[in-house]
Parts: sequence; C-alpha cells; structure tokens
Amino acid sequence: MNESSLLMLLEQNFHFLRPLWLLALIPALLLVLYLWRINESASSWDRAIDKDLLPYLLDGSKSAAERTPLVLLLTLWTLAILALAGPVWEKIAQPVQQRQDALVIVYDQSLSMYAADFDPNRLTVSKRKVLDVLDMRTEGQTALVVYAGDAHTVTPLTEDSVTIRALVPSINPNMMPAFGSNSVAAIERAKGLLTDAGAASGTILLVTDGVERRDHAQIGELLQQTGYRLSILGVGTEDGAPIPAAGGDFLRSDTGEIIIPQLDKDSLQDLAELVNGRYVDMQLTSDDVNYLMAEDDFFSEEDLADVDQNFDIWAEVGPWLLLLVLPLSALIFRRGWILSATATIATLSALTPTAPVEAAEWIDLWKTRDQRGEDAYANQDPISAASLFTDPGWQGSAAYHAGDYPAAVQAFASALSTEDADSHYNLGNAYAKGANFEQAIASYNVAIALQPDHEDAIHNREIVQKLLEEQQQQEEEQSQEEQMSDEEEQEQQEEQEEQQEEESEPQEEEQQEQQEGGDEEEQEENEPQDGEQKESEEENQGEEPQLSNAENESQESLEQWLRRIDDDPGELLQRKFQFEYRRRQVESRSNNQSAETQIW
Repeated sequence: MNESSLLMLLEQNFHFLRPLWLLALIPALLLVLYLWRINESASSWDRAIDKDLLPYLLDGSKSAAERTPLVLLLTLWTLAILALAGPVWEKIAQPVQQRQDALVIVYDQSLSMYAADFDPNRLTVSKRKVLDVLDMRTEGQTALVVYAGDAHTVTPLTEDSVTIRALVPSINPNMMPAFGSNSVAAIERAKGLLTDAGAASGTILLVTDGVERRDHAQIGELLQQTGYRLSILGVGTEDGAPIPAAGGDFLRSDTGEIIIPQLDKDSLQDLAELVNGRYVDMQLTSDDVNYLMAEDDFFSEEDLADVDQNFDIWAEVGPWLLLLVLPLSALIFRRGWILSATATIATLSALTPTAPVEAAEWIDLWKTRDQRGEDAYANQDPISAASLFTDPGWQGSAAYHAGDYPAAVQAFASALSTEDADSHYNLGNAYAKGANFEQAIASYNVAIALQPDHEDAIHNREIVQKLLEEQQQQEEEQSQEEQMSDEEEQEQQEEQEEQQEEESEPQEEEQQEQQEGGDEEEQEENEPQDGEQKESEEENQGEEPQLSNAENESQESLEQWLRRIDDDPGELLQRKFQFEYRRRQVESRSNNQSAETQIW
C-alpha cells in the first residue's frame, strides 16, 4: 500500500471502536495541570522572603528535568487511553466457522398417538415439542423421519428448519401406508441419512410412546461404534388412554376389548442406557426438550467446520501503541521519580474522602462471586445475593427468598437434573409462589417419580391441587357472573331498540310516502339520460379488443390445470409414502416388521 492510498484510507475509515474511552483524557489533563501548578508555586522560601523580593532572588524558570515526570505521565496516560479507545481504519477477513452437528427427528406416527391421556391427544402435544426443538436449531442440519409400520423421510438433512416446521402440522397417522410401530426401520433410516450426509457425529431424537424390547438389540447394533447419540422423548402416561375410532367408539382388539396403549417407560429407559443415550418423559414445560438438546461434553470443537464465507472485522492498532508505553514506563524507575509519584498520590488520596464501599470491594477481590453471595445471603440480603450468585441453584434460592419468583423459576429450570428430585421440588415451589399451579404440580410429579417418599413434594402437591381447584372454581363463578351481566345488558338493549322502533314507525311511513312521490318524478326526468348511457356503453364495448377462440380455450385449459395442482403438503406426503411403500414391497427391501406386531 503506497502512501497516498494509506492517507485516503485513513481519511475515509479512521474511527474509534470505543470512543467513550477518550473522555478519560479529561481527568489526565486536569491532574497534570494541577501538579504543574503545585510544582511551580511550591517553595519553602515563600515564608522566609518578602514576596516583592522573590522575583529578584529566585530563578522563576524550572529546568526541563524537573518537569519531565509530568510530561511523561501525560504521554503514558494518553497512549493508554488511545489504545483502549480502539483506533481502526482497515478491515481484515475473518473465516467463519459453523457448527456441523446433525439432528434427525424420528417421529412415531402409530395409531397410539391418538390416545387422549394428554389434552387433546398425544399427537398434538408431541407436535408442539417437535416445533420447540426446531425453534432451538439456530445452526446445524436437521432431518425429519416418520414411521408406523414402515419408515419414511419427510425431509433429508438440511439447514432450512423453517420448511420442516411448515410440514409438521400436516403429519398424522392416517397418512401412513402401513399400521404398526417399526422403530428399527426408523432408526436405520435415520442412521442412513447421517451416513449419506457424511456426518461424523449427530443426534437421533426418537419421539415415541414405546419400543418393543425385542428391538433393543437391533437398535444397539445399528448405533454401535458410531458417533450418533440416541435421545428419547417418552410420549404419554403410564396409565394410558383409549384410542378414538369412527362412530364415537374406541379401537378394540380381536377379542372386543378396548385397547389402552400405555407409555412403556421402563423399556425406553433401558434402551437409552443400552446405547448411552438420554431419556425423559414429555412434560408441560420445556425442561424435557432442554435436557435432551443440551450439548454438555458430547459437543466438541471438531464439530466446527469452515464455511465458504468471510466476516470482515476491524483491525485494531491499539495494542501496537502499548509497545510505546513499555519503554516510557521503564523511565519511571529513575531515582526520585517513584518517590515523587508516591508522595503525590498520597497527597491526593488524603485530600479525597474515602468511601466505605471501596474497602468492601478490596475485600471482595479475595472472594468468588458465590462466596460474596453467601455472605449477602447470610446477612439477610437475598436481592444482592441473587445478583452475585453464579450457581443456578443458589441463585434460584436467593431469588425465591427475595420474592422474585420468575427469576427463581428461570434459575431452578437451568439447574434441573434427571436424577435430583430436590431440583424439581424447588422448581415446583417457585411455580406455586408465582401462581402457576399446573406447572407446579407437573414439577412435583417429576420429583415424586424420582423419589416416591419425598414427603415435602407430596404435601405441597396436595396444597397446590386444592389451590388450583379453588382458582378454577373462582374463574367459573366469574365467567357465570359475566355471562349473566351480559345477558342483562343484552335484554336492556333489546328493550331500548323495541321502544325506538315503535317511536320511529310513524316517521318512516311519512318519509316513505314522500320518497315515492319524488322517485316517480325523478324517473320521468332520467329516462332520456338512461337511453344515452346505454348507447355509449355499447359503443365502448365494441371498442374493447376481443380474444380469439383459440386463445380463450388455451387460457381456460391453463386455469383448469392450475386448479388441479394439489397444494396440501399432507396429501403430497401421503402419496409419496404410499409410492415408497409399494416400491419397497416389490423390491422386498423393507418391511422388517414381523407379522405378530400390533397395529397400534
């Protein structure tokens, strides 16, 4: 870069990244000016010699050596502040790295997903969970596989999670060409998507209500010695619920008994332990999804890869200014300068009143934030303790005692553990204090499931259930009162309208008679004008260009063809699945499902 181009670049792009640091030059100038005046006026001869004789007896000009420390102090301060302000004028290209973790969502679409042990059914609630997972995917590739009696790919691995999100609402068990729950074929297809994409590591998220135990060994062999982790979201409850059928009846077995599919929690947990994966029951909160999608030690820097993009950043030259500060700082150690600087600082500190907060901050330098939070918590200051704690459990406890229940919920939720019942118990207490009774009961249920003899959780759940019933009863009473008041207002309005109609009937009859007489006169006057308007309209229509018969036919056929195009993604997916299933039957490649497998 030649000199002229550098000057032009400086003129166009020179600026400071942190210009507010330049305000620190003001106290530097004030300090140097103050010390300069003290250096000039300070003399012990002022008290011994008359002021009129001082100019003739003393040399008023100071040597340069006596003023050098002040100049050096101002120079060091200025260079340090300029470095902190971040002077820049040129950009450099910075390579961009993208996370290469892949996620394949394997979604069970067997008939048991219509069970209504969740409101309104398992299918609707599990779709919300899948959408939550897609919302959390800010980077990386995602795929969606659905399965019943056979597995089908909705979308391969792609970074466009918006498209997947648009397809999820249209998915339902009725579009599957074969009944059943062939989880082995689904895991095999998910593994194939990851392998074909060249993903060295990835996650398979299985959303289901059960996996047959005889399929555990096959799934374990598929995931053995791979970098793919299996996470399982259990859908449903262990009590189960019947599957609605046509005509208001429920799905029945061959013997006529009503089928009640239950969540096979033990089987899913055993499968997760077999493949070193994760399992969690579906919950009303987002704790289940957060736990399954947590990165922890499974994610490494090897999953980062460079992309064909560059991100331009400003090249700071501030650090180079510090190279000038180092040799100038060495001059401070000259004889007498350190003592002079120490005396000056001591004088200024004596003139400046000290605040007790500074002593506390000096003590805090030797403690961590959690230790300082413990001190504040012990001193009955939970608000300060909540702001100091970094441990989410302690932070949640402090926020809870401070009355900040939303912050306590957020802290306790981030500290949840699938093996610690107390963490769910604390979260339930925070929800209960915040009047979120339903979520509090759900947290208590998880705590009791992890530790059945948790007396506090059982006791608090009973209390919260009573509060929830009272709240629902109050809401019903309020709604009834509002409905009665609305009916009374409506009756009053109807009575007023009837009175107004009775009063306005004679006036309307008189107006109607007057209008009929006026309309007859206007009709007689406007007859010649109507004839002229018809003639002009006919002339204008004759001037408009008319399409030929061939063009009309082609346009009509195009419109009919466009109307025949099916824009429903559900029907398109159903046809795709049926075509794939028939092709696989002909090729005899799939249908690993045995004849004994149940259809739900």
